[in-house]
Amino acid sequence: MRQYGNRSDQAGELRKMVMQDRQDKTPAKKQRRLHTISVLSGKGGVGKSNISAGISFALADFGKRVVLIDADLGMANLDILCGVTNARWNISNLIDGSRSLSEVLVHFRVSQRAERENGGVALLPGGVGLKEIADMEENELERFFASLSGLDETADYVIMDAGAGIHKGALSFAYASESTLLITTPEPTSIRDAYGVIKSLGASVWEGRLGGTGLMLIVNMAGSSREASDVAERIRLASMQFLGNTPMYLGYVLRDDIVERSVRNCKIFYRTDPDSSAGICVRNLAGEIIRLCEGVEVKHDNAKKVPVAAASGGMRGFLRRLTRSLFSEEKN
Repeated sequence: MRQYGNRSDQAGELRKMVMQDRQDKTPAKKQRRLHTISVLSGKGGVGKSNISAGISFALADFGKRVVLIDADLGMANLDILCGVTNARWNISNLIDGSRSLSEVLVHFRVSQRAERENGGVALLPGGVGLKEIADMEENELERFFASLSGLDETADYVIMDAGAGIHKGALSFAYASESTLLITTPEPTSIRDAYGVIKSLGASVWEGRLGGTGLMLIVNMAGSSREASDVAERIRLASMQFLGNTPMYLGYVLRDDIVERSVRNCKIFYRTDPDSSAGICVRNLAGEIIRLCEGVEVKHDNAKKVPVAAASGGMRGFLRRLTRSLFSEEKN
């Protein structure tokens, strides 16, 4: 691996590299169709990974091809939550070039509804820290980019389950994604920490950018729709008062015993019982995401395939933005 003199030199090298748009040397291609969505939370234990996985399978019921990436670069465990016990490889193998994207992806069985509509879900297991990416030479980083760029042709949505908290590794996914989902619960500590994430993200994610929808708030484990609305309004009012802007309220997921049982059994609650109260809420969220990202109305209670709208930048664009954010000396 290339060794840099100090972090400033390292960041400068990476910044210079990722700013080079090699696509300018290739024939023009039609506009990308891939949508990138990061999922964050202020604290652990709020159901962020459950919602990431649930939305992925709900999007598949609408005929979408989804890749779920375990983007918690410090505590990758989405494979366990999804009941994947036989994953032989993970994203580290893409980085070292020992395996291809098709070998690393773990494909799930989806519902009959999703099969009819040609929807699907695949997991890209995590298991890598930032240092492995930072130490890559330019040709190795470009090879890694090229590997993940294959998702442009095989996926409609990439859902990235990022880490909790306000560390740079988690926030960088929000800066690079078209859209960001911020998960909170009605607990006071969760509300406080969600506001902390909003404050840390700053103005770059307030409004829809890159063809996406910007920052969206989801209230999980709500006792009722009214409680969820009250929680969202508290966060939105505080954000407007002290930060001058406010995230969009996307929706809520009701507290449901099926969720806890599914977690204990290493299953995704939306797969085991999509028509539970929590499952219906997740399907509603997926419908709202499609409406906002693609401008297409869908019926939440009757999943139906809808056309995929174009997004900008594709996976390579996301990766360039992510790398700039991870290794820059200042926030985007």
